[in-house]
Amino acid sequence: MLTKLSASLAAIFAGLALANTAYASDNATTTPIKHVIVVVGENVTFDTLFATYQSASGKPVMNLLSQGIINADGTPGPAYKRAQQSQALGEDEYTLEPHRTGPYNVLTQPTLIGAYNPATLHLFGTMPDPRFDALQANGPFQITKFVPYGSPTSAIGDPAHRFFQMWQQTGGDNSRLDLFAWVADTIGTGSATDGVSLGHTGQGGELMGFFNMHQGDAPFFNGLAQNFAMSDNYHQAVMGGTGANFFALATAGEAAVYNENGVVTTPPANQIENPNPQPGSNNYYTNDGYSGGSYVNCADRKQPGVEAILEFLKENHRQSRCESGAYYLVNNYDTPFEVDGTPKALGADKYIYPPQYVPTIGETLSSHDVSWGWYTGGREDADVAGDALFPLFYGPTLQYFQSIYPSGTPAAYIEAAARAAAIKSARPLMYNAIGDPHNASANVVEAAALRERLKGLTSLYADIQGSTLPAVSFVVPKNLESGHPGYSVPGKYELFLHDLITRVQGNPALWADTAIIVTTDEGGGYFDSGYIQNIDFLGDGPRIPLLVVSPYAKKGHVDHVYNDHASISKFIEKNWDLPTLSKRSRDNLPNPKQSAHNPYRPLNQPAIGDLTSLFDFPAK
Repeated sequence: MLTKLSASLAAIFAGLALANTAYASDNATTTPIKHVIVVVGENVTFDTLFATYQSASGKPVMNLLSQGIINADGTPGPAYKRAQQSQALGEDEYTLEPHRTGPYNVLTQPTLIGAYNPATLHLFGTMPDPRFDALQANGPFQITKFVPYGSPTSAIGDPAHRFFQMWQQTGGDNSRLDLFAWVADTIGTGSATDGVSLGHTGQGGELMGFFNMHQGDAPFFNGLAQNFAMSDNYHQAVMGGTGANFFALATAGEAAVYNENGVVTTPPANQIENPNPQPGSNNYYTNDGYSGGSYVNCADRKQPGVEAILEFLKENHRQSRCESGAYYLVNNYDTPFEVDGTPKALGADKYIYPPQYVPTIGETLSSHDVSWGWYTGGREDADVAGDALFPLFYGPTLQYFQSIYPSGTPAAYIEAAARAAAIKSARPLMYNAIGDPHNASANVVEAAALRERLKGLTSLYADIQGSTLPAVSFVVPKNLESGHPGYSVPGKYELFLHDLITRVQGNPALWADTAIIVTTDEGGGYFDSGYIQNIDFLGDGPRIPLLVVSPYAKKGHVDHVYNDHASISKFIEKNWDLPTLSKRSRDNLPNPKQSAHNPYRPLNQPAIGDLTSLFDFPAK
């Protein structure tokens, strides 16, 4: 993998020399960019990936290396103590400031939670990861001292990444960096998650791991950063995980809300978050998890967990932006429609959120005659049937169907039925349903002209080759190519990006006016040292990677302007001269005013950028 990636870097970057020829666009733009492609991988913070990054141009970057937390060889640096993890005692009610009782002597051993056994394709479960037996760190540690980067078996355990956990880990603004491990140890992914119990949360110190670009890890990400532009101050929009952050990406920072036919109402009691510790436990939340609490009425300070965050916001002169009576979805539930638009069944035992009516970027683009597409890997049958893993599903299914159909049934009929059944079985392995947030919008799904903008990678690649790519494209890899810890690795996301960028550059006219924005949905619960701006009750959350790959990207630039997922909407709106998505969406916030003393903290908070500082456009 590493050889293939490294060898192809020269070909990718050679595309910069292609002529900037005109390419037809369906709308006039305010910059030379006629096509925006937003690629969203999964679950890695900025420090996890760029811990030791150093710009060849000498541009300063804020990471673990520059802060002295680690050395270039991955060993503890002179300021390592800043990131050492503390143990603590929770209180009777949820708190952002538990009583610290002293540092960890050594992190709890990482586990294999979320990782698949390649021999059986079954989950390992919560067993300790034997590759980390010798781990002695009580703070950040280099993953690749234990697990080779890019090997077929390099997947590691999946850290917890949920809303109340992340608020507690960061204390809201990440001014102290020491509670990441303790929160993971004490509550993990929540008491309503299968396999999690008091004292056995299935989490270890895996969230403190980082990769080392200085020693050759993540070579393609490193090459993109050196040759194009990157941000070291881009943030996930919501504290917590994938579903909430993908929804925020499509709505400029909004959250899904529990409703019945567009009218907000109260969800089933078992689906309401309660992060107050269970009696007699140390921070083991009462009702939180993937089969339980995920909704929060954050306008009501009497609701569990809400007061602590509201008080923090008040101290920092921020509004919650929580509407009375609204229960917001702050963690992962499934989207309410099938890929063909069929509604899914709802109910207390169905962890599916109802159809949404929040304005989306797709609706705004369509209403202003700007073409768009949201391409999610595995959404189309051809995506699934063309995957290398599909024969593992199709072969046994065909054998079974051949055994149950009467003698004389045409072979083509049996094969077609087996193919359809195998696609249905394989799709959940490949298709990131919660990464397809427009598939939650009643306004989009119930309008045929909008629903047809939701596609798969087969259509994406055909559109790139055929010069039919819409003006704005969002691209979500298949699950196993997303970089998500547990079932994927960053090297898989690198390969996906390499292939996509090669395809775009293979169409010179398209490449000449394109900006490829590369990011992740959220940080996956991994440690990050960056400052967090408090915008509202939902977040922001920790820093995550963002790169701009374009002929107009500032070469080797490291951008310090504060951005989050709503910044992508702001860039699209600025480029096509569009209005904001709604009166309350975050794209209404001003661009940050920077201080020379500390460019990472906007002087005019709350404020988020529009990404234009990563580009070098010619003067008009």
